[in-house]
Amino acid sequence: MEQLDFNIELEKVYKKIGKSKFAVLATSAQNKPTARTMSIVFFDNKIYFQTSNEYVKYKQISENNNVALCIGNMQIEGNANIKGKTIEQNKFIEIYKKSHNSSYKKYSKLDESIVIEVEPKKITLWEYDIIKGKPFRLFLEMDTKNVFKKMEPYIK
Repeated sequence: MEQLDFNIELEKVYKKIGKSKFAVLATSAQNKPTARTMSIVFFDNKIYFQTSNEYVKYKQISENNNVALCIGNMQIEGNANIKGKTIEQNKFIEIYKKSHNSSYKKYSKLDESIVIEVEPKKITLWEYDIIKGKPFRLFLEMDTKNVFKKMEPYIK
């Protein structure tokens, strides 16, 4: 496995996340996993979305804050934190309105609307090595600041 510069690779990945408007969110509690597409925003190196405190995803996150997100070819494992009522999250509202104005108008002012923050812990994505002519996976581990790429031998 080839060792890479963590900060350079992380910056590239964060740019990709920052351009994304949607992600598939997977949550699980009591051995029951669920997944759904969410409207997201990215700032302060974290992923944010709003939901209702009445929905399954909220209840699962309340019980088990380990979540996964899929954005294009990226798989993100992280910890979800319930931030509170959407109307009280000024920075979130400012950014969310720019990307998801329709959702903001419909849902953000509802009493049950809350913001959830996801702090990435591990990011895996597929890339392509033009020189070797092969795909590889890039792994970034936030806690250890470790990054490496792994060529996939089973792909010919």
